[in-house]
Amino acid sequence: MAVVFDASMLVYVVTPNAAAPEDKATGQPVQHCSERIAHLLDSLEQRGERIVIPTPALAEVLVKASEAAAEYLSRLTASRHFSIRPFDTLAAVEHAAIQRERQASGTIPRAPARAKAKFDDQIFAIARVSAAETIYSDDPDIAQLCGHFGIACEGIADLPLPPSDPQMSLGLLD
Repeated sequence: MAVVFDASMLVYVVTPNAAAPEDKATGQPVQHCSERIAHLLDSLEQRGERIVIPTPALAEVLVKASEAAAEYLSRLTASRHFSIRPFDTLAAVEHAAIQRERQASGTIPRAPARAKAKFDDQIFAIARVSAAETIYSDDPDIAQLCGHFGIACEGIADLPLPPSDPQMSLGLLD
């Protein structure tokens, strides 16, 4: 099975100490962001899930990475858990189908910026041709596409916290 990380999720993989995103439910930063991401990565690894990184999402992260871009790319390509997927011919065909659906149905409103909508559609098209069951994203436009086309979408605030240590100290001897 495969899952997809978009840029809003990938940034926390390569920079775990990045500022937490806003929890849409509370308006506050997501609590324990790095722990949630680490637990997700551990869970996906244990289940043998393939983590697809669409090249448009990778490009977003690398642009913001500046001098660290080469290091991030090296770490991602060296890991057997990540698969960087290009926007290739198959994805282009899927992208065109998504664009036609946008134009014909009216059920997926256009994103405010036409370029952003097409960028999101490229990420989504790569997810579809990768047979992804879930896209991990905090982007509401990606979430809207997922809802329309029946793919699960989970943001950082949706991720469970790691289980607490059953051997935790009671603090009686501290």
